[in-house]
Amino acid sequence: MTERDTQHRSTQVPFRILALDVDGTLLDSNGALRPRTAEAVARAARAGIRPVLCTGRRYRRARPVAEQLGLNAPLVCNSGALVKDPANHATLWRAAFDADLLAAVLAVFRDHDEPIVSFTDRTPDDFDFVVAQTPMGRPLFDDYLSQNEGHAHVDPLWTETLEGGRHFHICAIGDRPDMLALETIVVDTLGARVRTFVQKSPRYLGTMCEVLHRDASKWSAILHLAELWGIQPSEICAVGDDMNDIPMIEGAGLGVAMGHAPEVVRSAADHVTADHDNDGVARFVEEVLLA
Repeated sequence: MTERDTQHRSTQVPFRILALDVDGTLLDSNGALRPRTAEAVARAARAGIRPVLCTGRRYRRARPVAEQLGLNAPLVCNSGALVKDPANHATLWRAAFDADLLAAVLAVFRDHDEPIVSFTDRTPDDFDFVVAQTPMGRPLFDDYLSQNEGHAHVDPLWTETLEGGRHFHICAIGDRPDMLALETIVVDTLGARVRTFVQKSPRYLGTMCEVLHRDASKWSAILHLAELWGIQPSEICAVGDDMNDIPMIEGAGLGVAMGHAPEVVRSAADHVTADHDNDGVARFVEEVLLA
């Protein structure tokens, strides 16, 4: 246990939010919610700590995990670009691109011949994202489209009628070296105007290069909820395992990394728990958070 962690426990800071990444944190390597983990989250909720799920997943795919946990709490989706209320599907917060920034992001993708997935904020019975065509003739990109058949709005002209405020999450999909190269180009071109992540879901064959508004992060979204609820950052505990979890791990009063997380993520944390196949979240809740 780190010095900072010991200080929090010795002064008995009352944590009021438990921010939890989904894939790789709540879910094990097989994508399953382990019973001990589910019970630990429920126990934290019974103790008065608000669990909040924070995920790179889009809203449609995040809701079933919340339902498994029996949570009716806001969901932080799309790597922190969107917060939805599953009770009525209302949008509580969105870090959207304005028209000028959206055009600039799309220009980078177009200039480097990268097909685009652009997520839009709609109701669950509508489309999740827009693409110019399907299939695209790119195997890794088309793998994503085939696994989300029926969720895509196909519009060859969508980039010609840009709507600022509607689009909030732009992605390319390919092999990891190409996506890392694209990320470098995006950052070199747009700088601090955007936030980027390169990461891979075990669900898909390809790696994603994600581009979001600079204000989008899981931590920004959690802070918005904390302000609504009158909760201070020092009263937030955040647990995660991937690069897009670092801002919330560093910003929270107590930041926790899963044991299988990359070294850069573990280095950002106050505490490192077991990995997701060994009930890391449950062990942290039982042995540290509610000890």
